[in-house]
Amino acid sequence: MKILYTAFNGQDNSSKILLDKITAENIDKLYLRNSFDTSVKQLINKIKNYELIISFGQAPLDKDLIKIEVIGKKENTLYKTDFNYLKIKEDIENTGFKVYISEDAGNFLCNNLYYHGLKYIKENNINCKMIFIHIPKIENLSDVDLLANLF
Repeated sequence: MKILYTAFNGQDNSSKILLDKITAENIDKLYLRNSFDTSVKQLINKIKNYELIISFGQAPLDKDLIKIEVIGKKENTLYKTDFNYLKIKEDIENTGFKVYISEDAGNFLCNNLYYHGLKYIKENNINCKMIFIHIPKIENLSDVDLLANLF
């Protein structure tokens, strides 16, 4: 299975730090610009090449809480992932992290990317699944290496 992992750039961005540490074989990484338009363009240029996209973002206020986002929304329109996230939830919980299934990816870059990615996949009938995972800021994450080894 061809997998693309994405995270937003930023020296102190925990999602970028996590992506740096993922060393699994047969995956590609995409570091996204911190821009609403550019990050979506970067993602859409890659979607057709992958069967799974796992995107990471930073949730600054959480402590050792991993949020698996299931919905990307814009105004009154929403798209729900068709990725079976229960296995990844179980894997993360087995490492000792708390996991929350969230239907609110926020109102900023993360949600924007997720919404447009899910929308593009659905509207173009692409054989690709996408999931978005929020992780805490690096100082609120007890073991980033342990988390990276899951992916």
